[in-house]
Amino acid sequence: MKPAPQCAACLLSRVQFEAALSTDDYELQMQALKTGLRVLASTFEKERSTNVISTQVHREVYETLNDSDPYLELKKLSNTAALRLLPSVKNQIRESEDPFRDAVVAVTIGNTLDFGVQGFKAPIANFNKVFKELGANGLAIDDTDEIRKLASGDVTYLTDNCGEIVLDTLLFEQIHALGGTITLVVRGAPILNDATIEDVQNLGIEKQVDRVLTTGSNAVGICMKEVPDEVRVAIESADIIISKGMANYESLTEHNYRPIAYLMQAKCKPVAESVPTAKGDLIAKIEI
Repeated sequence: MKPAPQCAACLLSRVQFEAALSTDDYELQMQALKTGLRVLASTFEKERSTNVISTQVHREVYETLNDSDPYLELKKLSNTAALRLLPSVKNQIRESEDPFRDAVVAVTIGNTLDFGVQGFKAPIANFNKVFKELGANGLAIDDTDEIRKLASGDVTYLTDNCGEIVLDTLLFEQIHALGGTITLVVRGAPILNDATIEDVQNLGIEKQVDRVLTTGSNAVGICMKEVPDEVRVAIESADIIISKGMANYESLTEHNYRPIAYLMQAKCKPVAESVPTAKGDLIAKIEI
């Protein structure tokens, strides 16, 4: 996905957010913003993908802050919020007339646990309430039946945020029930509030999938130039790729990997217009 003019302001807003998470030192916060401005000025080009721009900005801001994981505490809070909700949602799905569709809705709602997006506030304090409200509204784009048909094969599942990955286990259960196998791909190192191999291990999620790989770096989304060969093969050979969240969407719309299912909330206008859908909508969209 290519940048819209408002992407610049959103990215700088996120830099300000993570600088404040990292330190109370005003001068260091200012230095981080100056780094973000400098890198953004040199990379913000209309032909460059948004995830490539944001990766370079965040990498250099992290170096300025001397902080490899500014979102660490928010990641823990997100996992805790999702773990509290998980048992009740799991029971509801198991009793559902269409457990696969309800699992897709649930894991897509999990994508709301995101921080620093300009104009969007993660519902971590009232996640139970928001989960019920969004669940009642359902999916604005619902390609669940098409996703289900392919999920009985080899599934490459590209994760996004912490908290969200806890709820992803609901869909893992349904994929396995169909006879599918799951290659889980997480970030290779901390970036934003995205899940890493450490989160998977701490939560015991590796026991709920068939294989866990990492992207090999802390790129925002999926940088195909940086992924290990085994990840590239997993993406190219999958019967279906399930891509969670906006960063993966922004990355993979630059390629032609098919079939791919995008599960996410469109939290900003540029992504919503790209889909196309309305800002705030939950979508489960497949491209074949």
